[in-house]
Amino acid sequence: MMQYNRALAGLMYTCSLLLFLSACKPATPGASLFEVLDDNATGLHFTNKLTATSKFNLFRYMYFYNGGGVGAGDFNNDGLVDLFFTANQGDNKLFLNTGHLQFKDATKATGVPQDSAWSTGVSVADINNDGLLDIYICRVGQINGLPRSHNLLLVCQGIGKDGVPAYAEKSHEYGLDFSGFSTQAVFFDYDHDGDLDLYLLNHTIHDNGTFGVRATLLNTHNPLSGDRLYRNDEGRFTDVTAAAGINSSVIGYGLGVVVADIILVILYCSDHVTFINLHMVNIVE
Repeated sequence: MMQYNRALAGLMYTCSLLLFLSACKPATPGASLFEVLDDNATGLHFTNKLTATSKFNLFRYMYFYNGGGVGAGDFNNDGLVDLFFTANQGDNKLFLNTGHLQFKDATKATGVPQDSAWSTGVSVADINNDGLLDIYICRVGQINGLPRSHNLLLVCQGIGKDGVPAYAEKSHEYGLDFSGFSTQAVFFDYDHDGDLDLYLLNHTIHDNGTFGVRATLLNTHNPLSGDRLYRNDEGRFTDVTAAAGINSSVIGYGLGVVVADIILVILYCSDHVTFINLHMVNIVE
């Protein structure tokens, strides 16, 4: 019986090894895991077209070619992932997923505002916890050569019988109408009170060396370029950047922000303390 079990185990090991080796073979020439579908096939008719002028170009704004952003979420609660595109010099667009990788442009029907402002990023979150996804759009709002603008908060007002969501711009009411050089925003509950707070990543518009000695600018505040941390106080957001010890100086070259929940073990006690760590991608010379 012992010999039978060993033989059976050996046979199973050999079969497993052969199966593993047979899976480790070169991919079939010409085969691909992904298929490229053009906008005519999907209905995603969107282009972030940039046109440089003598008044506004890469030399006047070094983030000229950084692009916009795409937000994905089920905006009309039909179980399909919809898409929101932001543009720099064109119109932001919302596309509803009709199934089988087909999308329809619902921008006008949803009430997405169009004012030709320079949008840089989009974040999707249920900011008021009503079961409907809201949209926060970051923009460049205070620079010569572009229209004066501020970040937008599109709060979903409901979903019509036709399956189209309706949005209203509520950034001022919520205290999130920041006007400066925003890149991206991320929603998370940093104070563990059950609602979503906001970290706003901003960037500066000049080369680092033009601001002077770096050491003199640390721990200073800039109204346009410095990052922000906003605490959600029952639906109204409060700027708690300074109180939280967030660096908000003019030399913040924010490119991306990620929120992670990292558990650290404190060696001198038997407890675990949970911290929310913010990792910002910055260009530092």
